[in-house]
Amino acid sequence: MSRDTPTIVRHETPSLAPPAEVGAARPLRRIEMSALLTPEDETEWTEADGAPPTRAGFLRRNALFLSLFVVPVVAATVLFGWIASDVYVSEAKFIVRAAAHGGDGGGLAILMQTQGMSRAVDETHAVGEYILSRDAAQLLAHDDGLREVMARPEADVFSRYPGPFGKVNDEQFYRAYRRMVDVSVDTSTGISLLEVRASRPDDATRLAAALIAKGEAFVNRLNARANGDAIGFGEALVAESRARMTDVEKRLADYRNREMVVDPGRESADTLAALGTLVTEISRQEASLAQQLAMAPDSPGIAPQREKIKSYREELAKRQRSVVGGPGSIAGKLQGYEMLMLERELAARSLGTAMIELEKARQESQSQRIYLQTIVVPSKPDQPTLPRRLTDILLVAGLAFAVWWIARTFVASTLEHR
Repeated sequence: MSRDTPTIVRHETPSLAPPAEVGAARPLRRIEMSALLTPEDETEWTEADGAPPTRAGFLRRNALFLSLFVVPVVAATVLFGWIASDVYVSEAKFIVRAAAHGGDGGGLAILMQTQGMSRAVDETHAVGEYILSRDAAQLLAHDDGLREVMARPEADVFSRYPGPFGKVNDEQFYRAYRRMVDVSVDTSTGISLLEVRASRPDDATRLAAALIAKGEAFVNRLNARANGDAIGFGEALVAESRARMTDVEKRLADYRNREMVVDPGRESADTLAALGTLVTEISRQEASLAQQLAMAPDSPGIAPQREKIKSYREELAKRQRSVVGGPGSIAGKLQGYEMLMLERELAARSLGTAMIELEKARQESQSQRIYLQTIVVPSKPDQPTLPRRLTDILLVAGLAFAVWWIARTFVASTLEHR
């Protein structure tokens, strides 16, 4: 080959991977993201690649959609469509009112008084809490067969007590009772709404009426307690006032025996009257003596007149000393006597007031302080109210779809940033 002859250089191109290998690698990469796609998107991809769909691949590709949407909707449909039993709801409305007695009238006026009725807010909540209490549940079980109502064959396994999977104890019994009974209070009107749920309409109506009766009995016990407390307080006040009055009377009697005086005030008045008489008599005798001395200075009656005036003066001084001037004087006795008489008057007034209050409490005990008035008697339902089957299924479907959509968006955005 000559030097001028051109040399042909062959460049070998790198061999490409066979189409079969490329086609085999691509489905593996798409399967990792298939859980993010809707069934329509996945169908388009597999048809483009020519890969035949399989059941296992379908479940793997749609696991998120099946677990977050299909399974909850199917479960809700089975539960609310077939398992959940019909529930009848009986309603009753009542209000608790308090009678406020105004004025000082008693007797028939208190018994006949009907004005002044007002809402008893505290008692309303107390009645509601009592109806929902364990005591009311135990009374219903003892008097009205509540346990038999809970175990009706019409009830489903989730509503029945005792259930197939639950324990038989007081706590589970009370939880089942709270699922059956509900009380709500309208704060604007003070009206309480009682709702009783049961698998039979007769049971719901009967239990609602029994709860209203037990609420009235509870209100009557509140009345009895309030009346008993008022009467007891009045009797204790009367007993205390009587004891105080007795003590004052005893001390007054001891004082009179010790001082040997019945009424120092009256005695002092008598003594002062006698002193006035003596002063008048002394003045008259002295005037007579002065007249005799002026007319007949040597008269033999002057000396006896002077002795008479002297005796009057001595008597006057003695009477004055008995009124004031010493521990045994009327003034000294009068001070202690007046203190005892003041205590006696106060004790008498206190005793009188206590007896009036006791009599008023006894009269008020003949009437009710608190009333439970039934506004709407328990109604017998003619069709089941619960469960709201279609509404509950649609609600579960909407929530499940929202959860699935949020999870799908979150996973897709996470993989896109890798």
